[in-house]
Amino acid sequence: MNKKLLWIIIGLVVVIIVMVVLKKAGALGKEEGIKVSSEKTSKKTIIETVTASGKIYPEIEVKVSPDISGEIVELNVQEGDSVRKGQVLSTLDQAQATYNRQKKLVDDKVISKAEFEQAETALHTAQANYNATLQSIRSNQASVQSAKANLTKANKDLGRTTIVAPMNGVISLLSVKKGERVAGNSFNIGTEMMRVADMSGMEIRVDVGENDVPKVHLGDSALVEVDAYNNRKFKGIVTQIASSSKGAATQLAATNDVTNYEVRVRLLPDSYKDLIDPHKPKSFPFRPGMNASADIQTRRHENVLSVPINAVTTREKGSDKVVNSEKSSFDKKNDASSDDQSAKASTSGLEEVVYVLQPDSKVKKVVVKTDIQDINYIEIINGLKEGEEVITGPYSTVSKTLKDGTKVKVVPKEQLFEKK
Repeated sequence: MNKKLLWIIIGLVVVIIVMVVLKKAGALGKEEGIKVSSEKTSKKTIIETVTASGKIYPEIEVKVSPDISGEIVELNVQEGDSVRKGQVLSTLDQAQATYNRQKKLVDDKVISKAEFEQAETALHTAQANYNATLQSIRSNQASVQSAKANLTKANKDLGRTTIVAPMNGVISLLSVKKGERVAGNSFNIGTEMMRVADMSGMEIRVDVGENDVPKVHLGDSALVEVDAYNNRKFKGIVTQIASSSKGAATQLAATNDVTNYEVRVRLLPDSYKDLIDPHKPKSFPFRPGMNASADIQTRRHENVLSVPINAVTTREKGSDKVVNSEKSSFDKKNDASSDDQSAKASTSGLEEVVYVLQPDSKVKKVVVKTDIQDINYIEIINGLKEGEEVITGPYSTVSKTLKDGTKVKVVPKEQLFEKK
């Protein structure tokens, strides 16, 4: 009896030891399948957006430069002042212009008149020299006309020494000080003295890349974020799209430089009217040069079948082979649009796929066709039905590991990376 009991005890000890070894080796109690997260397909509204950054400027801003050169003897405005059209902004030194005017009055006009009278007397007293005298009269008449033209120009130059506001607005930039000398616009571009802007209409000028600019159209809506107003979005509308790239006139840029096009988005006043103090009608919430970004809404599809972007990956056609193990096409969703990716996949021997969870906890590879996407979801045109459960993560598992028939275990997202 004791011998039998001894063998039972020895057997139990052996079993316990084997179980401990198997447990440590992971063969006992091992979870079946790869841990994954999933989500059911559903219908949503997807808005495709193009995001770009830039700065805020007045829609209308006029540069003010003098017509003639001179010294600034009066400067009647400061940056930020409101001005009316025709208001005197600055006066240049008039000494030289006044001297030229007086010289034309005294020299040209008086001398020309005396010579003309002398020619008239000679006409009556010397018929024999008729032809020569007539020529002299005509010459002096031309001198009189030339003197009048010079006088007109001198008067005009005198008037140009006064710089006036070209429109109602605000002095948005003042580049000169009293006593400085400025160059006129007579032959070259003159000195920019100041700028007058209509601050009631503001816009954001953003740079859009060449891959995205074809999607943008005049009239597209936009949501604008201004760095100075955190967590606040303003409404806007696309008013202008550049036909030429920025720096197109300079053809010396490297071929790998990013090509951008300027897009202008008008800020709708109704979206920021609460920021305007009714007691200070001349105060404006935005200042030229403020940093901002715009989400331009290019396309909108309502009630369409969609899945999380991370659920879609690429494989070689007809297989589970991963071509680029470092980066799938959907890891580059910020570099190209979904329709661009679909086109590339169809022409490069790749196919877009999702992995659908089956009742036996295995996954089935399903080829899909996609359309537009927003920041989280992508539209599925065909390949899936509403309510099917697709694998959404981890990203590395979806993009590299999963194959048709892989065993998986669906867990909450927070448990995906927990250690055993």
